[in-house]
Amino acid sequence: MSNEGTGMVGNKSYTAALLLSFFLGGFGIHRFYTGYIGLGILQLITAGGCGIWTLIDFISLCFGKFKDSDGNELADYNPSLGQTLFWVWIALIVISVVFNIAVTSSVVGGIH
Repeated sequence: MSNEGTGMVGNKSYTAALLLSFFLGGFGIHRFYTGYIGLGILQLITAGGCGIWTLIDFISLCFGKFKDSDGNELADYNPSLGQTLFWVWIALIVISVVFNIAVTSSVVGGIH
């Protein structure tokens, strides 16, 4: 099945790349998987570009804009999976911010 674009579809799985980016994006494992060995090493030693590069890659994967090292679209593109994982990621960020505010408030309140 082809992605939204008209390019050729490679043999790298969209689902695998998306899950690797979600769980191990800071290590650049999805870059290694899709054939970007040099960029994977760079992402590994910079902790995903301090998270910025990881964020851009993850969003690109979620919305089907990420291609493999040969310029091919990833196989088995599933827009509902990408969008669902994107919203799960947003929810996790909101929960972690709320949790950190609550913890910080209780620590600061306990000092006074």
